[in-house]
Amino acid sequence: MHNQMFDAFLTQNLPNLEQQNAFKVELITGDASFRKYFRVFTDNHTYILMVSPPNLVDNKPFIELNHLFSQGSFKVPQILAVDKELGLLLIEDLGSTHFADYLGQGNEQKLYQQAIDMLPNIAKLAKTSAMKPYDATFIDLELEIFNHWLIEQFCQITMDTGAQKTWQQVKQQLINALEMQPKVTMHRDYHSRNLMVWQQQLAIIDYQDAVQGPLTYDLVSLTKDCYHILPKTFRQELVRYGFAQYEKAGMTVGLSFDDFELLYTLTGIQRHLKAAGIFCRLSIRDNKQGYLPHVLDTMHYVVEACDELAHSFPVLGYFSQWLKVSVLPSLKAKL
Repeated sequence: MHNQMFDAFLTQNLPNLEQQNAFKVELITGDASFRKYFRVFTDNHTYILMVSPPNLVDNKPFIELNHLFSQGSFKVPQILAVDKELGLLLIEDLGSTHFADYLGQGNEQKLYQQAIDMLPNIAKLAKTSAMKPYDATFIDLELEIFNHWLIEQFCQITMDTGAQKTWQQVKQQLINALEMQPKVTMHRDYHSRNLMVWQQQLAIIDYQDAVQGPLTYDLVSLTKDCYHILPKTFRQELVRYGFAQYEKAGMTVGLSFDDFELLYTLTGIQRHLKAAGIFCRLSIRDNKQGYLPHVLDTMHYVVEACDELAHSFPVLGYFSQWLKVSVLPSLKAKL
């Protein structure tokens, strides 16, 4: 593939290019945003070209947070060149092997522990101006993605007065649970597709939405992955292991394991409601259908967690019942 804009940028910025246009460019994939990624082949190396239109995407957080994450004791792809006006970034190629590609081969425990070992170091990264405030208003906004895109748009359901009241109470419960946790730097999308296996170590990608937020969030993303469902007993082992790593790093500030596990479960409900809503939004608004197969698994996490906590938080029991009766049958019919 040749594109004059790409060619000019690459000719100017590829290191040790012997002659003009001595490279080829192939589309890898887009992601859930407006970005597209290409692999650039030269005689001796490969690179990644990220095309991120500045009229659609603010690229400053990606660049600023790349700099922040590169200061941690883990690997992130190095940015080699940037054209801010055109939204072109030349990035180190870490290959195409994801954490997800290793799952199901019998080495899960070691892999997951490696990924969890990195979490306290991410959590300790300094807050930067690129991080949006992850406050009650923003958490509520994320939860409303579920209401608008999954309930109203995808399922064509309008909440009645009772359901609306339950929904408002559920949101408040989840906002409280997220706000009461120790605030740390969180990747915010830390799962099997956003970790690469590079030279026998894990590397982190897709960190541009990092914020300062609740301690348990990244552990939820990893262990309750929308794309890879772990056996419940293994997941519980990993949560205990995660707590131990945070505690060792002095980040649990007096939380017992039971407190931590409760907050982890509540945080998971918030994350998965938002994620299920985003998958529906990607289908309806952006015509990206590849995420729809993960909606039901994501909603099953929500129902499972609500049922676990229904005794302590009756409103979650009511919400779970409403989902089972009104929402899941509609989802199954449309998926």
